Amino acid sequence: MSTPTVVDPSWLAAHRESVTVVDVRSQRDYATLGHVPGSVNVPTETFRDPSSVAVGKLPGAETFGTALGEAGIASEDPIVAVDDANGVDAARFLLTAAVYGHEGGLYLLDGGLEAWTDEDGELSEADPDPEPTAYDATLRADAPLVDREDVETAVEGDAVVVDTRSAAEYAQSHVPGAVQLGWEDLLEDDTGRLKPNDELEALLTKKGIRRDERIVLYCNTARRLSHTYVVLRDLGYEDVAFYEGSLTDWVRAEAPEWDPVELKRQVRAYADAGGFDAMVAELGEDVLNRLKLIGLYHQKQEGYFMLRTRAPGGVLTAEQAATIGEVADEFARAPEAYGGVDQNPVFGDGYLDVTTRQDIQLHWIRIEDIDEIWSRYEDVGLETMQACGNSVRNVVACPAAGIDPNETVDVRPIVERICERFLGDHEYANLPRKFKISIAGCHENCARAQIQDLALTPAVKDGRDGFAVRVGGGLSDGPRVASELDLFVEPDRVVELVEAMADLYMDHGSYLDTAVNRLRFLVEEWGVERFRDELASHADFEFEPAGESLTTDYRNDHVGIHDQSDGRSSVGLNVPTGRMGGNEFRELAGLAAELSEGELRLTPNQNVLVPHLEDDVLETFLDSAVVDRYGPDPGPFTRGIVTCTGREFCTYGIIETKNRAIRWARELDEWAEAVGIADEHERIRVHMSGCSASCAQPQLGDVGLRGEVYRDDFDSGRAADLGLGGDLADDEFIDWLVGKVPIEDVPSVIRATVLAYDDDSGADESFAEWSRRKSDAELRTILAERPEPKPPAAGTEVS
Repeated sequence: MSTPTVVDPSWLAAHRESVTVVDVRSQRDYATLGHVPGSVNVPTETFRDPSSVAVGKLPGAETFGTALGEAGIASEDPIVAVDDANGVDAARFLLTAAVYGHEGGLYLLDGGLEAWTDEDGELSEADPDPEPTAYDATLRADAPLVDREDVETAVEGDAVVVDTRSAAEYAQSHVPGAVQLGWEDLLEDDTGRLKPNDELEALLTKKGIRRDERIVLYCNTARRLSHTYVVLRDLGYEDVAFYEGSLTDWVRAEAPEWDPVELKRQVRAYADAGGFDAMVAELGEDVLNRLKLIGLYHQKQEGYFMLRTRAPGGVLTAEQAATIGEVADEFARAPEAYGGVDQNPVFGDGYLDVTTRQDIQLHWIRIEDIDEIWSRYEDVGLETMQACGNSVRNVVACPAAGIDPNETVDVRPIVERICERFLGDHEYANLPRKFKISIAGCHENCARAQIQDLALTPAVKDGRDGFAVRVGGGLSDGPRVASELDLFVEPDRVVELVEAMADLYMDHGSYLDTAVNRLRFLVEEWGVERFRDELASHADFEFEPAGESLTTDYRNDHVGIHDQSDGRSSVGLNVPTGRMGGNEFRELAGLAAELSEGELRLTPNQNVLVPHLEDDVLETFLDSAVVDRYGPDPGPFTRGIVTCTGREFCTYGIIETKNRAIRWARELDEWAEAVGIADEHERIRVHMSGCSASCAQPQLGDVGLRGEVYRDDFDSGRAADLGLGGDLADDEFIDWLVGKVPIEDVPSVIRATVLAYDDDSGADESFAEWSRRKSDAELRTILAERPEPKPPAAGTEVS
């Protein structure tokens, strides 16, 4: 097998006529930014296969041979590989060529194109138009590839396993027993070229890497290790192997465990074969974590689950909605041991929850019933796979997609294509963490681009409709507003963009340190410019700068009656806290089937939109019993309340949320009416999370609450941290102002704050704007006040 060698620009200048120079940059960069004269272009994406984690990223012999043949390369040609990434992509090409049996010499240009131009190397934009060859690539039997079992043996034996990622990544997670030697540690900081050999040898010795030992290299997906491999072989280290699957494969050693289709098949078998106890006994306790991949979260009540159902873009047919309502009414019921029909004093039993990601959650689901539930779902095209877990989650979209009068792009077909691409694909079923996407074609940012891992909002460029791109947003573990990426993407490239970003995430995200491995941490670490460059290297289409953004406003909800682009109406119903009875949801689905085109839309504010209502049926729809219960004209607090599941079911929940929030909202609406301010406020947005996580997005509310426990010299009890002033219209999250407010005092604190706002706000000044105008000290003084509350209504007291 050919051994790659490192050469400098002067060597290339002297041998340029006798070697084939391969430029592995994108076709656009190769053509427009200039290249070494006579070089041919073999872009990185042509020899990196994103389809299989288990065997790493090798493209396959036929694919590689075709790429080299089209570039006019023969097997015996000496090759010098160049890039603009300090040699890492060029090294990957050389390693791939060696593995597939290239017979000619293989050379890495130290420092890449920057080194070439620094030493006065000329660049050309001419296309060499190579004559194709018949390149026969064959995976060599002696290729230094190892698998997980080999790595385990190496760790236990005399070999040294080397992690070629950064020290920070190594600290977060690594193969046990591995030493860290980042590929960039081999480079000079100022030039990006290799350090002198004596410094390299000293560094290797310091790391315990010796010539007389077997060396096994890994990174995340075998890209970065390639550079270290070439350098070690150039220094004369003979026994060097690489783990092509790398850390991505290491954490997925048992592929079927993370295959959602296979896992779903396994779980269904226990419905009639022992249920929960048999499943756990045979598959192990850790199956409870893997079940998230198929939409099942184990509740705090042993043996019962929350089942999350995907609604891509929030869209459900009436038949699907009726099925969900039927399943909720029949199966989402508490056993007598937990109170039966009386387990919840406010909502009773057999209910469902609409979430902030346009999913639907059911509680009290048993493994014994899951096969029947999934069978009913499959009959109407519903799915729970990858609604949870570290996967590409349900795509959030504008609830009025396709009907908004000011829409630029109808995103519903794009949402469907994204779901079709990733649903059930085990390659993307266990990412480092969850991957959240939103896409909107309207101009009002109602899909909340600022808090997504990847967000697309409408834009136009050169007369073409498409999207602007934002990346790295999120709330938990340090909120961050998503960054604009200076990228314009046409609709038919969106799926490719999502795939490229998922590939990048697998390549560079940590699989073991889940506290700091959301995509936003990568954007924060790298900066937007590097992130864009890295993303471009994973994409198989050319990036172009952003066009003109068409987003003009932020729309908080879709409650009310709205005109559609076709002259019909849509009605946004207010579902406080997102919870309604399964029988009510089924009733609403029946109305949609009878009076419109048979469709419901779920919104990011946990509400429901019913579209396509003609004028002659609108009054009939509004007069129906279920619409009267969830009417489109609620009070300001009922309209603005958003909550998570809370302590009722969640193992992390500190305070109960759903019952408490709806009681508070109703009381606060009555209070606002009594003091004469209800008509002045369309909504007061109170977002309430039961713990420090952000499932209810408390950072976005006028008032944000998160569960806590307080203790003082005399007492202890449930409490909430309280913040003010979240507003995505201005890319603002709340400021957390006071901690551990006793839970019974929270309504009084909210009353005091709203009264102060009402007395002190300027004309057209929003609550969030007022909150930001006031100093923290002023706001804390207001929050310390406790107006006398009304007593709760009988029968609604909760713990």
